[in-house]
Amino acid sequence: MKVDIGEVLTRAWQITWKHKVLWGISVLPFLIAFLLFPFWLFIVFTEDFSPDRIEGWVESPTFILVGSLLYVLLIVVSIFLQIMSRSAATLGTFRAEMGRQPVTFTDLLKDGSQYFWRVLGVLLLIGLVVIAFFLVFFGCMAVLSAVTMGIALICFQPLFLLMIPFFLLVMAVMEQAEAAVIADGMSVIDSVKRGYELVWSNLVSYALITIIVYFGINILISFVALPFMIPMFFFMMRNMESGMMDFNGMMRMQAVFGVVILPVMALLQSLALTYLKSAMMVIYLRLTRSPSEPQPVLQAASA
Repeated sequence: MKVDIGEVLTRAWQITWKHKVLWGISVLPFLIAFLLFPFWLFIVFTEDFSPDRIEGWVESPTFILVGSLLYVLLIVVSIFLQIMSRSAATLGTFRAEMGRQPVTFTDLLKDGSQYFWRVLGVLLLIGLVVIAFFLVFFGCMAVLSAVTMGIALICFQPLFLLMIPFFLLVMAVMEQAEAAVIADGMSVIDSVKRGYELVWSNLVSYALITIIVYFGINILISFVALPFMIPMFFFMMRNMESGMMDFNGMMRMQAVFGVVILPVMALLQSLALTYLKSAMMVIYLRLTRSPSEPQPVLQAASA
């Protein structure tokens, strides 16, 4: 089945712009950064802040124990927020496309939680497959390089250029598997199989959509981040010319800019993730639903 890429991207933007509650859902994984940032500001602006003090903290057994426990806790909370966000955002884009109202924050979190374990299973399954693939790939590369005295390593270099499109297609499979879980209530294995079949049979369409969205998002983020990077660049150049690195000044400047750039980047990332989710759900429904089926969402969007 052929897919109109322009229509998919246009429809995804309509969903993204109309249902801004999805931005709030997509920003959930950034809550940890917002919670930790005040502590970073407090540490950076203490009078005796210095690299030596940080080194002393790192060597402290108490710091190592507390830091390790906090790190594990942050990972668990981050995974929880990530899965909740992905489940609720995918459910929200599905309801928006199918014209099911209302699309509210609390309802999406509540109803999306029932898909938590299956979405987590999808991510784990695909992640394990990717890890296994790279273990085999790098294992073969190491063996062949040892046998050929490093010549095989040179021959493998062009393959690394394919890493970006490979990861983009893996992302597409993951998104389509999540869409299958939400839209069709599939199990983890069946949804991953459905995602793989859709991407493989429509490789060009998915490649174009993921490339357009991925590079479009990164270009937008780069344009926004550039004005904040310029002062940091001149600050570092001045330190290099003077022959002294003002560590405290650099860290404090980063913290000050972080007050502004962190909310801006969180907003851009939530917008980008919502748009990506919308595009992936729209193309999934276009490929798995008959064109003869009524599409009330298009009528609702034009209202």
